[in-house]
Amino acid sequence: MIKIEVFGPGCARCQATKETIRRALEVTGVEAMLTHISDPREMAKNRVFFTPAVRIDGEMKSTGRVPTAEEVCKWLIEKAAA
Repeated sequence: MIKIEVFGPGCARCQATKETIRRALEVTGVEAMLTHISDPREMAKNRVFFTPAVRIDGEMKSTGRVPTAEEVCKWLIEKAAA
């Protein structure tokens, strides 16, 4: 199963990022576990300095912005095919 992590304090942009990911999961039908990491120490430990940030299976995909649904779908399809 694909592991998706959203890093951020829980602001509106973080919520928008999680919603975009949820929609992309529905569209693609890919199974994934989505977690939200809001602890500043955990973010620093993972070298996340700009939020929201998205990491999929350990690979940072986006930082400091809300990714588009098309981007997230592409990431999910690539991971599912690997």
